[in-house]
Order: sequence, then C-alpha cells, then structure tokens
Amino acid sequence: MAEPTLLHSLTLEGFRAYLQPKTFDLSKKPSLAIFAPNGLGKSSVIDALEFLFSEHGTLERLGQRTLNNQAGPPALAHNEAHAAGIAPMVKFTTITGKTKFEGSRAATGNPRPIHPAATEMKAGFVVSPLIRGYTLRTFVETHSPENRYSDVAGWLQLSPLVEVQKSLRLLRRDVKAAAESTTEQVRLAGLLRMETAQALGAWDDAAVLDFINASVIAPLDPNLALAALAAEDDSYVEIGKRVEEEERRLGLANLKQIRNSIVALWHNVVPGDGGDAKCSGAIAAFHEALSELAEAKVAEAVERDKAASAAFRSLWKEAEKLFADDATAPDACPVCATSIGDTAAGSVPAIRNLLMIHLKDLQSYNDAKTALDNAEIAANQAHNQLVARLPAMIEHLPGHDGDGFRIALIAYQAGIFGWPIGEAPDPAAIVAELEARLIGLDHEIAEIEANQGEHTWVKVKTSIDRLLILQKDVALASRITAHLTTLHEALVAQATFVSGKIRDKMQSLLDTLQEPLNTIYKEIQGANARPIRLELPDEDDINQQRMQLVIDFADNRQSVAPGGYLSDSQIHSVALALRLAAIKKFNKAAPVIALDDVVTSYDADHRRAIGALLAKMFTDCQIILVTHDERFFNYLKDQLAEKDWQYTRIIGLDPAFGPRFADHKVTDEMIADRWVKGESAANEMRQAEEEWLLGIARGFGVNVRIRQLEKAYSYERAELASAIGGFLNDLKLMPADVPGVNNRFIASLIKGDIENFGSHFQEAPYGDGSIGDERRRWDEFKAFRQQFQCVCGRAKYKRPPGLKNPVCAHDKCETKFAFKPPAADGPAPEVAII
Repeated sequence: MAEPTLLHSLTLEGFRAYLQPKTFDLSKKPSLAIFAPNGLGKSSVIDALEFLFSEHGTLERLGQRTLNNQAGPPALAHNEAHAAGIAPMVKFTTITGKTKFEGSRAATGNPRPIHPAATEMKAGFVVSPLIRGYTLRTFVETHSPENRYSDVAGWLQLSPLVEVQKSLRLLRRDVKAAAESTTEQVRLAGLLRMETAQALGAWDDAAVLDFINASVIAPLDPNLALAALAAEDDSYVEIGKRVEEEERRLGLANLKQIRNSIVALWHNVVPGDGGDAKCSGAIAAFHEALSELAEAKVAEAVERDKAASAAFRSLWKEAEKLFADDATAPDACPVCATSIGDTAAGSVPAIRNLLMIHLKDLQSYNDAKTALDNAEIAANQAHNQLVARLPAMIEHLPGHDGDGFRIALIAYQAGIFGWPIGEAPDPAAIVAELEARLIGLDHEIAEIEANQGEHTWVKVKTSIDRLLILQKDVALASRITAHLTTLHEALVAQATFVSGKIRDKMQSLLDTLQEPLNTIYKEIQGANARPIRLELPDEDDINQQRMQLVIDFADNRQSVAPGGYLSDSQIHSVALALRLAAIKKFNKAAPVIALDDVVTSYDADHRRAIGALLAKMFTDCQIILVTHDERFFNYLKDQLAEKDWQYTRIIGLDPAFGPRFADHKVTDEMIADRWVKGESAANEMRQAEEEWLLGIARGFGVNVRIRQLEKAYSYERAELASAIGGFLNDLKLMPADVPGVNNRFIASLIKGDIENFGSHFQEAPYGDGSIGDERRRWDEFKAFRQQFQCVCGRAKYKRPPGLKNPVCAHDKCETKFAFKPPAADGPAPEVAII
C-alpha cells in the first residue's frame, strides 16, 4: 500500500491575521490543537489550508472577486503586510514516506497558482478535509437531495456515472417534450385553413382532395378531377398543359418576360406613403457608381495636393515598424547608414515623433485613396452587371421597331462597352423610353388578368402546388413525431436499465459508508442514538439523482428528515459523522482532517465524547484543530496521545506581529527594551510573572479553587502565587529571603504593588511607579526565580500521580525539587521563563 501524504510543516506569513512568519512544525507531532478566544486569529490556520488547496487561490467565503458581501482575494493579505515589506504567502512542506516536498503560494497578485506539491496532495482529497462548525447544518438542512446526491457521488468517485445519469435524464426530457409538442401541427393547420378559405381545420387526404376537385377545379371544368393529390396524377399533368395553352393564347407569359427584362435595367418605384422615388436596376446602379467614382477622384486629388510627401507613404509606413515602441530601434539609418545621433532628428524618440507627424498628415490622403479604390471596384461591378443584362432587352425588341428604340438601345450598349476608355453615354432617353414601356406593359397585363376572372388554370395549379407542399410538410411532421415517440420509449428503457445499474452501485457503496457514519454518530450521541439512513429513491422513480438523509424518529415518524426532529447537537453530529466517515474511508492517500470550531452546539459530555472519538477512531489521521472552547481543549489534552499531538494557545493579537502564542512569552529582553525606550514595563512584568507562576503551578500540580464558569480556566497572579505558597508550606519548603524585600517574596507577588502601580490607573498624584522601582522589582523577581532552578540547569517540573514532591521534568534528570541557594552577589543568572 502506498505511503500516505501528510503535512510536515505549515507557515503563515502576512496571511490573514498573521503578519510576522509563524511556522507550525508537524514533523514530530503531526496533529495540532490550537485554543484561542474568538477574534485572535485561530481560524486563519484553517484558512491557510483552504487557500493552499483551493482551485482559484481564494477562500469560499471571500469569493474570486470583491462583490456584494464578498471581500474577495484582497482580504487574504494582512492589512499591514505591504507597509511592513512582507509578501503575503503560505509556505508548506509535505512528506510521503521519507520524501519531502516544499512549496508556497502567494496570497497577492494574479493568478496565485497552486503549487504542484499541493496539487499532488490535493489529489488524495476525495472528500474535502476541511470541516467548519458553521457549515455543518448545511448538508443536513439546506442541501437539496440532488446536491447531496452529487456530493456523495463525488466522494464515492462516481461523478462520471452521475453525469451519464444526468445526460440521459435531460435527453429523455427534451425528446419527450419534442414528441409531445404540437407547435408544428398548429402552424400547418393554420396554413391549411388559409388555403381552403377556412373550410378545413385539420389535414385529411380525402377531405383535401374533395376540396380541390369541388372548389378549385370544378368552376373551370366539372369533368376534370384529381384521383390523388400527387404530381404524377394524370389530371394534375393535364392542368399543367392547360396553363401553358392559356398563357400562349393570351400572350401573358411573353409580356411578363419583357417586363422582367425592363425591371432588370430600370425601375422607378414610388413608395406608397408618398416619399421620394427610388430607382433600381442595372442602369441606375451603374450611373450611381459613376457619380460616386467622380466624387472620389476629386476628393483624392485634393488630399493628394495637401500631402506633398504622398510619394513616400510606403517608406514612412516601413519606418514606423522599425521605430515602434516595442521594437529594437536600429543604431543607424537603414537607407543611408547615418548614425541615429548624427541625423537631423538626433535621437530615436525624436524620429518616432517625426513619424507620427508625417503619418498623421498622410491619414486623410490614405482615407481618400481607399475611398477611390472602393469606388472603382463598385463601378466595375455595376458595369459588368449592365453589360450582361442589356442583350436580353434588345432580343425582345422587333427588328422593324418603328420608333427606333432598338437602334438607340444598341447604340447605348456600344457606349457602355467603350467605358472606361470612353465616357459612358447619357441614359436619359433610354430611361424615359423604358419607363413608358413598363407603364404600358403593366396596364396590358392587368387588363388580361382582369378579363380572365377569378378562375384561371394558372390559379388552379398554384393552389394545388401549395397544397402539395403542405401535404409534404404534414407528412414530415407526422413522421418526426412518430420517430421521437419511438426514440423516447427506447430512451426510457435504456435510462431505466443504466440508472438501475448505477443505483445498485451507488447503494452498495452507500451501505459501506452508512455503517461508519452510524458508528461515529453513536460515539458522539450515545449507544441509544437512532441510526441515520442514506436512501436513494425507489427503483421506479424517474429521477434517481437524489439522496435522502432520513431517520426513524418514532414508530409513527418513520423515514423523516432529521432537521425537523433532532436537536442542534444531533444535527451537527449527523453532519460531522458523515464527513468524518467519508474522509476516513476515501482520503487514505492524504488522511488529513482540519476542524474549525466544530463543538459550538455541544454540551460538556458531548465535547468529551468527540475527544474520545478522535482518540479511538482517528489515530491514523493527521488532525489540525482550532477551537475557542477551553474546556474542549483541555479534554483533548486529557484524552489524546501526547506523542502525536501538540497543543498551543493564542494569548493575544498584536497588530504589529499577529497572534501571540503561549510560547511567545514575555522575555527579560522585552522588558529591558521597554526601559531603554524610557517606557514603563509594568504590564510586561505582570504578564511575565503570571506566565512563570502558571508554569510552576502546573509543573508542581498545585491545588487551586474551582473557578466560576465564565473564567473556568483563567487564573490571576495572586491566586497562583497563593496556591504555590500553600503547596510549598505543606512540603515545609521555604525559599530564601530576597534582599530588599521585607516579607516573603511569594507574599509580595500576591500583592504586586510595583506592578500594579505601573499597570493600573492611580488617582493619587505621583502615584505612578518609576522605571527605577520597576528595575529593582525585576531584579528581586529574577533572584527569587533563580532559586527554582534544578541542579541540571533547567526550571521545568512535573509531579506524576503518587509523588508528593515535584521532580525535574527532564527524563534524564528527574531530580527531586529543592530550592537553589541564592547567589552571594552579582546579578541573578538567567533562567528560562516558563
């Protein structure tokens, strides 16, 4: 089995609450628990993990851009990072077996790419390792069954099968909608009503045939009838012959051909609303193109005169490329080899300015030249079209044309052929004759059609042709509907088969997840907790892409949603159990779990149960946990293996530094630095004394009074000093007097007069302590502290169960505690502040 990948170290630098670099070394103790009150930066550690593995280099709650209620990626960086010269980033080291990989991800700029080592580790996260307390209710109460199904399918690595299910379902829905659609049938029925003068409302072959024979053909010939509505029908062929005979007899076809030839050359159309007439046809297009060409020539000539250097246009354009801003300029002129510095311009920037001036002067000419080129192309195209259309009109004119229009049109044609070598002929006379002939033709055609009456063989054939087209459209629509219906039935059968197989696979995997889910749930809520079930829809349900989370709450409340019957604690437990079970089962390649304040809705017993759960079932996982619940934090220290876990607490948030951890204790150097700056160090002295007293009290195992709930694990200096003093008195151990102190120093610690003078407001004038007083007090404290040093030089103790006296905490020493005699003279030696 392949070695799992774990985090070896994690460093936050300029990221979220962390300004100065903070490294969490996970090499020896891979799991980490952090306690901090709200607002001190504990969740920034979980944010760092989310950011490290996120696809877009941001946090889900921040979004990819600053929009509406989302702060966007700018919120990743500490607000003082830029001023402090710190590049915001998250650094990390992963370890797989004995192989380590280092990487980092910048929290500013774009695109903030994910590091390859993080990508490789992320591949082991089948289920997201991040569990935040405020999102636990979402999966149980807010997620739809479809979303829940998609999430769990992803955990089970069945997403491709889910996509197949989704595609089949969508295809089946679309095909069903198309098969049941009547849009095309309604459209065709409307056309049928229009063709039959509202006589028929739906297509029926026999009814349509009867309508044609009785209402369309019979008025002209009662003895002629179609046997079938088809182009091959003998009667339909006969109707076609009668149409040809009718047009030959009336000369209508020839008149229409002549009219089309005239309109192709010239047609003056007056809009019905009385607007200006519009001319169309080849003659109009050609002479309009000639007019535009003449105007373009004049404009080009004017602009050419303005641009005296037009001959150098190509040269200027090529020079512009050589001296462009993004190009490497030559050292010498490419034409005459003169050094750039020796030219009239004198420099590359000056040459660029000169080019801009010349090219600007040439722009107007360039536009005019382009317009001229386009006008010449348009004129040639119009000329070719006119040359092609004139012969058709000439052929329609008889050779014995009495008014000489044929001769005039041939002469006009010759003039057109001679363009552009010669001038184009004036079309005025030709246009006037064409307009007159068109008016005459329109009158003659209208008179013939009026004499024909309502029933003509042309109209009969046209009506039948339209109904033949409609017949084909109706038949096509019917075939499409039949095919779609058959396809839908086949898709239903196929989808049922495929979904059934996927359902069986999904259910079998859900069953493997359901057992650990309920095991974890009962570890938290107790052995009597009712089991949770993950259920898919019934097999005959069309939509299989749903997953219900249900519980049998009571005999008369079977398979109900947990959200309506369980308490907040139980709902959180369901979601937490499901996520933990999925992570444990599917994230074996990277067994990392990040827990962010997951006990907000639990009482003390359930918090202890969660600690016991982690100790019992998740010893093979690397857990990074942050909490604001100090009782839960202390439960973890009691229940989890010390060899695997490291515990730390945030004791404050320094805007110029970031979160201050318990190991960030006040040092002698920090206190001395305050005095060097001429500032009081009373606050630092007070904190250092409390930190030292707490370390000694914890090591000695002294008894303290149980605190009120609101300060369950918070002890003041006086309490600690008093408890230590009582413990030493019971052991009949008495420290040596500290020079300059009138009573036992432990009693002076209880009072803390000097520290209180500097750290508390004093109403009396001159009530504030001086730096000199603070220095003397600190020397006295160091002299007292030095007496607690072991013979091995260390000052950390422990008192295992069964021992009355504390011993040195170092495994190779474990010397019984005894006070070290104070130094005869000189400053007290440095002792580590615990």
